[in-house]
Amino acid sequence: MKILFLQNIGNTYGGVWQVNKTVGEALIKKGYDVTILSIRENKVAYELEYDKKMHVETLNTIDAWQTYSWTEVINEIKKMKIATSLKYAKHRLHNNKTLKQDKKRLKEYLDKLKPDYIVSSQYQLLDLIPTNYLDKTYHEQHCSFKESWSHKGTRKALLKYNNKVKFIWLCNGSMNEAINKGLNNSYCIYNAVRFEAKEKADIINNKKLITIARLSHEKRIDKMIDIVEEVFRDKKYHNWKLEIWGDGDEYDYIKKLITSPQIKLMGVTNNPQKNFLSASINLVTSDFEGFSLSILEANECGVPTIAYDFGESSNEEILNGKTGFIAKNKDDYVNKLKSLMDDKELLMKLSNECKKYNDNFKIKNIINEWIKLFK
Repeated sequence: MKILFLQNIGNTYGGVWQVNKTVGEALIKKGYDVTILSIRENKVAYELEYDKKMHVETLNTIDAWQTYSWTEVINEIKKMKIATSLKYAKHRLHNNKTLKQDKKRLKEYLDKLKPDYIVSSQYQLLDLIPTNYLDKTYHEQHCSFKESWSHKGTRKALLKYNNKVKFIWLCNGSMNEAINKGLNNSYCIYNAVRFEAKEKADIINNKKLITIARLSHEKRIDKMIDIVEEVFRDKKYHNWKLEIWGDGDEYDYIKKLITSPQIKLMGVTNNPQKNFLSASINLVTSDFEGFSLSILEANECGVPTIAYDFGESSNEEILNGKTGFIAKNKDDYVNKLKSLMDDKELLMKLSNECKKYNDNFKIKNIINEWIKLFK
C-alpha cells in the first residue's frame, strides 16, 4: 500500500516534518511504501535524517511558498507606498502563475505514483489535489480546532472540503468541536513522541528551566521571560537558569527582552532528547497548540511541564496536578513554578507520572491508529 504525505515546504525541521517523518518511518516498518512530497523547497540548508527507504521529494525547488496577500497590497496603496504595492502585487501574480504550474505537476506526479492514500498537512494543499484523489485524502490539521475555525482561510477550506475528504485532528477535544460544527468525517490521532529515552533527567540537580519552540508570536516567549525574570529576582534561585531553544521571526525581539544573565537564547537544536535530559522543568506559554511535540519530548525525559491553557489538547496532554501544571494567569504560573523549584518531592512525583503517562503517545501505539484508519 502506498501512502503519500503532502506538505507545503520541504527541507524544514518543523513540526509537520517531524510528525510526517515519525509516522512514515513507522509505516515503513509495517511494510508500507511511504513518500513525503513537498510542493516547494526551503532554502535553508538543513541536514535532515530519515529512513532512506522513505522517498522524500520536492516538486518545485525554485519558488518559495510565501507570498503577499491582496490585503497587504491594498494596505500599501493606502499608505501611498506605490512602489511597494507594485512589488507585492507582482510577487502575488507570479506566485499565482507558478502555483497553477505546481498543481499540474502534482497531478502528473499522482497519476504516476498512484497512491492508495494522501495525507495533506496544510489547508492550502487541498486546492492543489485533483478532484479524483479527494476520496483518498486525509487532511491532518496541525492546529487546534478553535484556532483553525477562527482563521478565515482555514475555515473556508474545511467547509469547502467537508464530506469530500476526511479530517484528522490531534486530540479528542478538537475532533468533537469539529463534529459539532458539522465536519462529520473527523477522526482523532494523537501526535507521537519521536524518540524513546532509556534514561531519565536528573531533575533535582539539573536546576534548569527549558523551552524548545518556534520563536513566533503565538508562543508568547515574551511572557515566559517576564515570568522567569520575576522568579529569578529572588536570590535563592541564583543557581537556576532558563535555556530558550529555537529560531523564528521574533528572535531579535526576544534577545532584546532578556536582562537576566540566568536566561540564555540557545538557537536551533536537532537533539531535543539531549536538551531535555539536562533540564528540570519544561515551560510553555503558547496561546494555542495543536498537540505539542515538545511536551511529549519533555515527558519522555521525565521533565514535567508548566503551561497556560493552550486549547482543546491541553487537558489531554497535561494531567493538571499529576503530570504537570496548567496555570490560569501570570501569578498562578509564578506560584506553580516556584512550588516545583522548591519542592523536590513534588517535582519527582510529577516527573515519574509524566514519563509513565507518555506511554500513551509512543509511536508503537499511535501507528496502529493510522493503520486502522487506512484499513
